[in-house]
Amino acid sequence: MQTIPGYHIKTQLGEGGMAKVYLAIQKSLDRQVAIKVLDASLNQDEIIQQQFEQESKLVAQLNHPNIIQVIDKGISDEKLPYFVMAYIKSVSLETILTRTDVNLSRKLDILIQLCSALAYAHRNSIVHRDIKPANVLVDYDGRAYLMDFGIAGYFTSNKKNEHTENNQQTPDMIMGTGAYMAPEQREGISQTSYQSDIYSLGVLIHEFIYGVTPVQATLQTYRSFNNDPAVNKFALATKIQALIEQCTQPIPAQRPASVESIRQQLLLIAQGKHLHTNRWGVESTRDNIPPNYTLLDVFKENPFGATYLVNDPNRQRFLVIKKQSLDHLGNAPQFAAKLIQIQHPHIARVYGTGKNPRVFIIAMEYLPGGNLQERLSHTLNIGECLILAQQLANALACAHSYGLVHGNLRPSNILFAEKNHLKLTDFGFPPHSYGEDTHWYHPANEPVSITTDIYAMGVILFQLITNQLPSNDWWGMKNRWRLRKLPANLRKGILQMLQPNPKKRLQSADHAASIFSMLQNDQKTRVMQKMAGT
Repeated sequence: MQTIPGYHIKTQLGEGGMAKVYLAIQKSLDRQVAIKVLDASLNQDEIIQQQFEQESKLVAQLNHPNIIQVIDKGISDEKLPYFVMAYIKSVSLETILTRTDVNLSRKLDILIQLCSALAYAHRNSIVHRDIKPANVLVDYDGRAYLMDFGIAGYFTSNKKNEHTENNQQTPDMIMGTGAYMAPEQREGISQTSYQSDIYSLGVLIHEFIYGVTPVQATLQTYRSFNNDPAVNKFALATKIQALIEQCTQPIPAQRPASVESIRQQLLLIAQGKHLHTNRWGVESTRDNIPPNYTLLDVFKENPFGATYLVNDPNRQRFLVIKKQSLDHLGNAPQFAAKLIQIQHPHIARVYGTGKNPRVFIIAMEYLPGGNLQERLSHTLNIGECLILAQQLANALACAHSYGLVHGNLRPSNILFAEKNHLKLTDFGFPPHSYGEDTHWYHPANEPVSITTDIYAMGVILFQLITNQLPSNDWWGMKNRWRLRKLPANLRKGILQMLQPNPKKRLQSADHAASIFSMLQNDQKTRVMQKMAGT
């Protein structure tokens, strides 16, 4: 048994090829935690140590409801590396595979959650490499958790369970678990990509739905599933099988483009039957929402309102339906009326609005790429920051020209259509993130204006570049120090946006856009000169 300062080890929860997991009590907070400790037999293997260290850092950066958070790390008294995670009372998906009391709706719910976690990881440039039932936990409320990022099932291409003599990662090193690995994954880590995770996900979906992996399946496997009364319609089985076949194509380019697209297909298959409780069924009729709109997912329900993902079958598109209580609207109705007329590449489309004695309703485009808040876990390079800054400034400049001041600009209101294609949303709504501290994105005691939007943009860019919120000291010396390595014009522009005195602050988004455009051109020139060898 291990000895770890600050923790009381109670019992061993599990053991894998590289580590043991213990249930422990964190003494300072008197709470249960799970501690993953590198196996003593591998402590001298530099590659394994690197992978173990990498996993703790990667997961610590991820903040998603379907990924278990890392809360501490260190070295045990026995000189073994460990990291501490929140303890979730749960079972692995592997143990659920054989159960007959899990219906199709519950299975789809778990798979949709798993896709949400994996899509989030991919958006943060993380390839899991070992998607399999044993690496998915399900708690007793039905919430799924993706775990074991980047170390489980490690072996080399030369001999399983042995390691290269020079203890260095090589392109032919293989990471994964045989039954779930994509064909290209068997060629080494240099060939492994997001598409490899999609293949493994397809194998997992097949095993969870049918009880066996694709290579174990027979005609009787599919006949039994199709004849199951719980499946109801053969069309449903056909859709599931078609999705699995897409995911498990041997050529990576022939698989779905993203895990998010797989999640969307699962949502269409589930048709909302995977959702446990929500207000949609009661409220949608009262709110005169078209009856053929099908609820697919619930993004948020709180005392201020709710946000839903629905399917519009007439136009074959997903829509976001946002409902907001009438006493917490701000300028949203007036702004939405103008936004219906605006088509800008970096402003989310508004298709229509409605109002009744209870709520204000707005129908918007669905943006599948997540929000900027999800991307703050790792620092972007200058080139990526300039691209996003240019888009953000252009969007604000357009909105301001129509008299639309956002008033609540923050990372969670900046959504992505694609990886580097952002769109602003939620214009005119007052701060409405339930329980969230909103101080940092708005100057204290300053009325909403164009320059408060500029200030918020400055805070967001500061976060993107430094991974920290700016200091609120009047002279900004700490901010200058944190930005010291930036090009002078970029540093000057951000500091102007963060000016506490609104009269000294950058006065327009157009001005900010021109700064970012100039900096991008300078960067392109430097790259071209470097390529030309001048």
